[in-house]
Amino acid sequence: MLAETMEWLAIHPGQWYVDANLGGGGHTREILERGGSVIAIDRDREAVLQAKEHLCPRYPDRLVVLHGNNRNISELVRQTGHAVAGILFDLGWSTIQGEDAERGLSFSEEGPLDMRLDTDQEETAESLLESLTESELERVFSEGDEPLAGPIARALVQARREGRLPRTTTALAAFVSGVYYRKGFRRSRRHPATRAFMALRIRVNQEYENLEESLRGARELLLESGGRLIVLSFHSGEDRIVKRNLRLWVSEDEASFLFRRSLVPGEAETAANPRARSARMRGVVFVAP
Repeated sequence: MLAETMEWLAIHPGQWYVDANLGGGGHTREILERGGSVIAIDRDREAVLQAKEHLCPRYPDRLVVLHGNNRNISELVRQTGHAVAGILFDLGWSTIQGEDAERGLSFSEEGPLDMRLDTDQEETAESLLESLTESELERVFSEGDEPLAGPIARALVQARREGRLPRTTTALAAFVSGVYYRKGFRRSRRHPATRAFMALRIRVNQEYENLEESLRGARELLLESGGRLIVLSFHSGEDRIVKRNLRLWVSEDEASFLFRRSLVPGEAETAANPRARSARMRGVVFVAP
């Protein structure tokens, strides 16, 4: 959805835009190549270092890369002194992060149960599995739309009591799969551990709380400039938060929808990139002051 994202963000040379989730730098690079200037933010130090090494030398006057949590987007952007014409949130984790086994974000390769996007924070997925009660774990999995939240939480707490708690990504994936198979799960394209992993990642990184704060900060900035906000979400929990906030702003006449319904990738894109199949794009333009 890169082309559609850029189209709706409406890049104009000489104007500044915020890439609130720098990641691998794909969106930042595209905005720069179209003549826009970018304030790129990421809580992942490695993503920031990569951009400073490879992108900043090419665009020294049009790119500012900041290490920080985008829940502080208003403060971070104001520090640069630039008014912004648009803000983009891409809420998916980058391919680079997923391919790094040490991050523990994927169950396809063995790694520690880490899942932190910001390695400066202390809490990891393993520490959650070691400390949360059964009801707390069930809530974590439920908020990630895991249909077997209760049975998985119960099985993990029982395993913890017996000293056989999973300690690696592949061990946790096998453990969750075992719960599914005992419940009569039939194989499908989606790995049975997909939602459980996503739910833990969301909780470790406080993604829902961060998203609420990030959207409020983006609203503050864009109300000043009459700019555009584009959000790419990848699961229903994120999309509910985005949809609720955007509808509120439109109902209060602060913004208008760029497109009434969410946009989704086409068949050709999902065939080429299966991870894109759950993407939803929403966007508004704020009323100029």
